Amino acid sequence: MDLEQSFALKLRFKGGNVDEAGLDLYDGSASFHGFARALQLTTHAFLNDETVMRATALKGANLSFSAPRQGSVLFDLKALFKRKPKSAPLNADTYYDFTRVALERATGNLQATANSNFVQQKLAADEPFFDELSEKLEGSLQQAHRSIDNEGVFVSLERPRSTLLVFDQKTSSWVNTRDENPTTIEFVGNMTRLNTRTGNGRAYINSLKKIVPIKKSENFNTGNKGWLTWSLHGDNLSTDKDLIFTGRKIESASGETKRIIIDDCKKK
Repeated sequence: MDLEQSFALKLRFKGGNVDEAGLDLYDGSASFHGFARALQLTTHAFLNDETVMRATALKGANLSFSAPRQGSVLFDLKALFKRKPKSAPLNADTYYDFTRVALERATGNLQATANSNFVQQKLAADEPFFDELSEKLEGSLQQAHRSIDNEGVFVSLERPRSTLLVFDQKTSSWVNTRDENPTTIEFVGNMTRLNTRTGNGRAYINSLKKIVPIKKSENFNTGNKGWLTWSLHGDNLSTDKDLIFTGRKIESASGETKRIIIDDCKKK
């Protein structure tokens, strides 16, 4: 018998004039479409252990919803899996936790922690995976916040009997990105995480006094790629580790650094 296992989710729009006037059709449908794309991409990452840009790439599972309930703007969703994930255990707690951590990190909580064993292990082994997923969720989440931006509502994503996370003006300020500054500048810091396959990772940046995602540009000087590994090794052993990164900041609408695109790096 083929595997079929499903997990329930809810999207609840509240605040603004929703109780009196309902949700604007144009903004509300655009927001729902954005959330639908974001959940498709997150579910694909959970199922296939890879990040993609196209929501229609999801195979082996599908998301659907029933009719909205009368008197509220509440959508009941169902994530139906038709095969086992590539690496994750297929159970409700792991799926909900993966979805929460992925979407929290994509909406500004870069240090969101996991509750399930699998997601804890995934973060420990390959934290940059969630940074790459966050970048690919950005367009979907920008669209998803349309009702939040235009109607003053907030939206909660829920599992049965509890809330996973809430989307509001604060998360909107994060997902909406300022135009990239083409001017390259130098940043001093050290690698704290590194995906050896992609060369992307996380680094503590001294001037920012925090850890941020690091992504190599298409023009990255591959001859200096080894310094990234050297810096991570130094961080693990508490020895020399500082690098000078040359690159550009990607900032949220509120001016927070979301990630740094690097063209080069060298030992400080």
